[in-house]
Amino acid sequence: MVLSSPRPTIDLPSVTAHVTKLLAGRARASSLHDMVVVDVERDRLLDVARALRDDPVTKCDLYSINAGVDMGNGELRSVTFVRGTTTHVFAMLRTPCTELDPHVPSLTAVWTGANWAERETYDMFGIVFDGHPDLRRVFLEETFPGHPLRKSFMPPRSDARGG
Repeated sequence: MVLSSPRPTIDLPSVTAHVTKLLAGRARASSLHDMVVVDVERDRLLDVARALRDDPVTKCDLYSINAGVDMGNGELRSVTFVRGTTTHVFAMLRTPCTELDPHVPSLTAVWTGANWAERETYDMFGIVFDGHPDLRRVFLEETFPGHPLRKSFMPPRSDARGG
């Protein structure tokens, strides 16, 4: 069995060129495998998200998931995946922040489906989604110290760990 990268079901170079023109310097667009990748700073995230949702070529109407990434050097990333259900455009929005300033705008105003996924990323990585309607932990109790998927995380000592 040979594993390979996903193949685009759209004219990915044309869509990526269109997104580059659409975003006009507000973000950087490229492609990876079968998706358009948009690197966007947090002050432009909501504007860029609305553009991807509302543009007739992309029409990214389905919010899929958000993932946190700890780059290991103090930088965190919020990575959001969206898809156009009729256009078949698959897009990834990558937004950086830092451990010292872990704030990114919430995308719940653009896609209501962002609610739960942003809560998970907040819980596990400590990325704060500004404007989220109910940002609280989803897996761990509110008093849990830290965010377990950060590379710098040290589990609290407890009797369960033998210590």
